[in-house]
Amino acid sequence: MRKSSSFMCVLVVLLAGGAEAQRPLPSETISLFGLVAFGAQGVDAWANCQKFSDIYADGRELIEVMWGGAFTYQPNETKGYSLWWFEGGTAGNADGTLNPNDVAAASLIAGYTPPNTCGLSYFHKDFPGPESDSNFSECYPWHANACCQQETTATTTKLRNSYGPGYEWDRCGPLSHACESFFVMEACFYECEVNTGFYRKYTDDQYNFCCQGWNCNTGTYNATLNYTCTGNENQWQLHAMPIKASFADSWYRACAEDYFCGTGDYFSCATDYHSEQARLAALAAERVANMTSALAALAYIQSLQDWVIPVAVVGAILLLVLCGFTIFLICKEKSGEPVFKSLGDPVDKTNSVNSTVSKTSASLGRPGHPGGLKAV
Repeated sequence: MRKSSSFMCVLVVLLAGGAEAQRPLPSETISLFGLVAFGAQGVDAWANCQKFSDIYADGRELIEVMWGGAFTYQPNETKGYSLWWFEGGTAGNADGTLNPNDVAAASLIAGYTPPNTCGLSYFHKDFPGPESDSNFSECYPWHANACCQQETTATTTKLRNSYGPGYEWDRCGPLSHACESFFVMEACFYECEVNTGFYRKYTDDQYNFCCQGWNCNTGTYNATLNYTCTGNENQWQLHAMPIKASFADSWYRACAEDYFCGTGDYFSCATDYHSEQARLAALAAERVANMTSALAALAYIQSLQDWVIPVAVVGAILLLVLCGFTIFLICKEKSGEPVFKSLGDPVDKTNSVNSTVSKTSASLGRPGHPGGLKAV
């Protein structure tokens, strides 16, 4: 009976398992199955991000490293440019207050006169002039005389995204308002300030000799200029423009707890950004493939319910019948009425015949036997 009881337990488990197979798995189980069994990984935040205070030691490092040598840290406030100031007046009309950067330029550049052309060439205008659009408010200090225009400086979002993916200042996530305001000021200064052209990294002569549009040659020497082309010549890059130390230090304090990327160089960080985006895209594709495989495997497992239960039931019934028949045979054997009886030892017919003949011969030859034959 113990075997029969054990079998019944097995049968109950089989039937219960079959019924459970019909129950759809909850969505969280599917997710866990996909993540654990197939090792899918989520797309993580950019691991290349660090706090400003961990990247830069102070305002000097921030202003000199972030922009690839475009700016220098100037402790002498009279010899440094300001990335922001406050200017009133109606749209397109100066309020009579001089641009402080004109004053700085006059103390730094011999024979200085305010430039009548815009020295940088990217989104810049060819000639500086007023922006009379009343909506010119993002970079309003330059509204009376600007090398930028409303179209390229209309909003913070426009300034942030102007140079395409990888060149946004919030590549490591949203910045605090205090920190972001300094990036807005720098963007306005670069786009609008008329004095930046004095600090071009490459002169027009160098650019015109080495480049045809965006294609620049490498290694060509110009004796007149005493210059060898590097292949990097352009009309937009600044070099060593002195910035007031007070502005740089304020920028550092405002952003100390915010996050930026790489070694802190804004431009190399853009390269890192693109390679990181490619890595994350590949990781996302791998995750989709893993999840697709997981869902396919799950669908296959759930499809088994169409034949697993019938097979399990039939097998259980057959085992039950076999078990019952075995118990019946054992019971009949113990009661002395076995279903299958033994046939005993086989009879040797030759010996049996010889024995009979011997007995007959002995009986006939015995004297005085009533059936004995008389001697002739």
